[in-house]
Amino acid sequence: MTSRCKKWILIAAVLVFASSSVFATTTLPDQIFNNSDDLLASTVPISYGEKAFRQKILERTRGEREPVGLVLSGGSARAFAHIGVLTYLEEQGIVPDYIISNSMGSIVALLYAAGLSPEQIISVCNGVDIGQLFDLTLPLNGGILDTSRFSAIIEAFLGEQLRLEDLPLPVMVVAEDLATKRQVHIMEGDFISILEASFVLPIYFSPVEFNGHLLIDGGITNLVPLEAAYAYGDTVIVSTTFYEGRDINLRNSVSILNVAFELSKRRQGVYNLLKYPETLWIRCDVEDFSFMDFASIDQISLKGYRSAELMREQIRALSAGGAGEEMRVVRANFSAKEQQVLQHYKLFSHTNQRRISHQLFVGLNSYHYDGDPWFLKTDNIIGLDYDLRWRSFEFSINAGLGWKAVTPMDLYPSSMFSLEISLLPFLMSSVDLGITWDSSWLPSYYNRVAFEGRHLMMDDRLELQGMVSLENHIRPNMSLGAMSLIAGAHVGWHNLHAYPFSVSFDGGWQLAHSYDRNFIYTKFRSSFPLPEDFEVSASYNGRFALDGRGDVPFYLADQFRTVDATLLSQGSLAPVGASNPANHMITSKISACWTPQAFKPTVGEMIIFNDTSMGVYANLLWKNVGQILPDYSVGAEISTELSLLGLKGMHALGFVGYDGLAQNVVWGFIFSK
Repeated sequence: MTSRCKKWILIAAVLVFASSSVFATTTLPDQIFNNSDDLLASTVPISYGEKAFRQKILERTRGEREPVGLVLSGGSARAFAHIGVLTYLEEQGIVPDYIISNSMGSIVALLYAAGLSPEQIISVCNGVDIGQLFDLTLPLNGGILDTSRFSAIIEAFLGEQLRLEDLPLPVMVVAEDLATKRQVHIMEGDFISILEASFVLPIYFSPVEFNGHLLIDGGITNLVPLEAAYAYGDTVIVSTTFYEGRDINLRNSVSILNVAFELSKRRQGVYNLLKYPETLWIRCDVEDFSFMDFASIDQISLKGYRSAELMREQIRALSAGGAGEEMRVVRANFSAKEQQVLQHYKLFSHTNQRRISHQLFVGLNSYHYDGDPWFLKTDNIIGLDYDLRWRSFEFSINAGLGWKAVTPMDLYPSSMFSLEISLLPFLMSSVDLGITWDSSWLPSYYNRVAFEGRHLMMDDRLELQGMVSLENHIRPNMSLGAMSLIAGAHVGWHNLHAYPFSVSFDGGWQLAHSYDRNFIYTKFRSSFPLPEDFEVSASYNGRFALDGRGDVPFYLADQFRTVDATLLSQGSLAPVGASNPANHMITSKISACWTPQAFKPTVGEMIIFNDTSMGVYANLLWKNVGQILPDYSVGAEISTELSLLGLKGMHALGFVGYDGLAQNVVWGFIFSK
């Protein structure tokens, strides 16, 4: 590593420390919280909204029958089993008169109490990629995962300014207060704030301020808060999602920490079950699922349904009310709104945020991968990653050290500034500016401006897309710089039903070089799944010079992995560049991979490897006049989705192969969010 690289690594480390110190000064001082020195009061819960809570229970029963309470325990991803339990209860005509919940069980409880049906809750969870709604951030406020985007999409579904006391069904969230060291029973207040507080697992999420308290997940001390439920009625159903973790390594330090968290809350939950033996206990058969298996919502929910079905006789003996008119109205209105919100989210994975949010973390980004919009930028950057979101705006800075996505690799200072604006639900604009010192002490400049429109049809299987983008890359030895102006369209078909496959076609016009070259381009992609988790795919890229002047530019995004200097410089504005009279540049990729769905290794159940794929590829290239046999590049590749707690994920791909054109080894790494 050169001395220049070492110098910039040291500078990057100093920036991380300095930025952490600056941002840390924005945290709230301890003295604003409701600290208490009354040790003996620590066993007495603090309640908010109890009077209205009791009144709503009375309104449901009209004093004519015993109220039926429902307790939904915590359990992280396993808590989705409660959706199946609610489905079975409704099929038996039973809607609880009140719900007590904590931890992840509160997400299901709050959505249900807001009026959504179990089917609608499943639809919401499957309609969005839950894992990508949480962002990594430095733990300046106590947690490494930011919940802003998750909260924003819940607000999009249910509306802003929603409050617990206004929900159709009375619900209590049980939390713990770091300030007073007491349990807090919340039955009124801002819906989103209480939702966020309900699943604050220490270290992972930041505590939430509420009425002078600093709240964390109530499931930390007791997964099954039965005592709170019996304060409002003598008929209680409890749905539990305990955890066994039979196959985890109890010598792993992270696993030890996770199990240590589990011990006391599990023991207290079992104690409560033994204390109230009359409780109708639905023990959901999900205890072997990982607490971060958020990709298995349907299977977990089905397990909950079947577990409730085993208690059919006891459930049928209950006397409870139905959904009620208010819940039916909410469900009818939600059905119309749901598709609109999901359509907007699926197009660009974007949801307007009412509150400003920002995150600072060590980020890793690639500007070269299959299907990306970058032609003139082909490197990776690791360093500080700052993101700010508000309403329809998203601004980000990624600054640190860069290296080329394909060998040869060298570290150099690099930065990228990006702004995205959602102009309309179907139209997104973006502006990018990059500054890189990759060749000398004089920087290179990159910029891109784009407008992109998308539309989904036929149950989201048909995707239509149009885009206009302008890219410029100015190096120190270039007077005008390379440029690419593209106007194109994309049509994609993704069939996930009886005969699953995907196919897409791209075509458009490109103005390149220094505003004086005209090309048309076409792309074709297809993939077909095979038995035993195998898949084959094929692609084609073609670029053709309309002016007959040859020198068709080559881009790494064309999917030919090479280190050949002549090909890499073809069509460039470098002082010494390749010259090729051919008016075409045609590449193709054929690959076969194996993605074992049962293979989900973890690191202490904190980091999970999803969709790990291993395969081989062959790149083909036609670039010369009269060329019959193509140039080739062949090799092997492995990819995986790295996920923290099953939530925040990053796609990583590595490859190594033989470049027949350069007669040399080619290898590289690519990362994408």
